[in-house]
Amino acid sequence: MHEFSIVENILERALAIAVEHGHLPVSRVRVAIGALQQVEPEVLEFAFQAAVQGTLAEDAAFEWRAVPARIACAACDAQFEPEDLFWVCPECAAAGGRVLAGDELVLESVVLDET
Repeated sequence: MHEFSIVENILERALAIAVEHGHLPVSRVRVAIGALQQVEPEVLEFAFQAAVQGTLAEDAAFEWRAVPARIACAACDAQFEPEDLFWVCPECAAAGGRVLAGDELVLESVVLDET
């Protein structure tokens, strides 16, 4: 389960931001996760809740946004969203292509509680 290592990296950065701003508590963490990361949302949420215990993010809400995969066909350059792990162009039936979107893992925002 790579979700735990993903959460570890996200939390590390969120806590660094909290420390940079005077050790303020984290109230929300938001990430964008590409479909090609093959992350299980329930496991990611569980990993986050386990990892934040005893930290400045202990009471933080965790929000994530799924980014669909978008592929450019290797043969005809048509853009499409694959329905599974096999990338077959709906225009020319060629296999493969290059990733345009869906492989990202981005920490979009960290909200700190100033009260």
